[in-house]
Amino acid sequence: MTSPAPCSSISKPAIGRPAVRWWAALLCAALLTACGSIPVSSLWKMRNLQFETLDPAALRAAAVHSQAVVLHGPSLVLSVSVSRKVRLPGGGVDTETLAEKLPLQELRTTAERSALADYENPRTVVQLWRIDPAALPRLQALRATALAWKKAPNDEGKRELSLGLELAGCQRAGAGSRAVTTLIRFSDQGEYIPIVRGMDLAETMPASELKKRFPDCGPQ
Repeated sequence: MTSPAPCSSISKPAIGRPAVRWWAALLCAALLTACGSIPVSSLWKMRNLQFETLDPAALRAAAVHSQAVVLHGPSLVLSVSVSRKVRLPGGGVDTETLAEKLPLQELRTTAERSALADYENPRTVVQLWRIDPAALPRLQALRATALAWKKAPNDEGKRELSLGLELAGCQRAGAGSRAVTTLIRFSDQGEYIPIVRGMDLAETMPASELKKRFPDCGPQ
């Protein structure tokens, strides 16, 4: 898969070593290129997100779109990365990063979808995913490694957590808007937080990448 353009992130100042916290970077939709569209209210709601307390099994990703867009296939993944600043022997500082791309599994039950009822209407399609249970050990291993970083003598104590929903599928010719809204939920009792609202797929990636990830659906 072609590597996406990097997403700029927000880094908050690190706090003292004894109370290191994991700050949430921008959560971006599609190919992580639509960072500037994240609502300010959503950034505020994510301000206290911490990797230590994030429950991977409870995490959900959702997309709201028109009939013109079909989302499917093995290229639907949640990308997760954590990074830290480390002190080099010569006195400089470098960044160490751990990353995983986790496959998603679509959920269709009424109980799971009830929290998204406000987004349901005759003009939209609402899709909901969780991390494939078979991939959860990979995320849990990444978290265990990252949480052990504070024991290293060269640890500078500055952390960043980044999450991104990568989409793929096809487009139906002449079916209307290609706008997509994406949302993420971080806990069983948490709300679905909008990450990108009504962004056209053409704005999220170069035309060549759009054609590759969202070709024409063909005859129905």
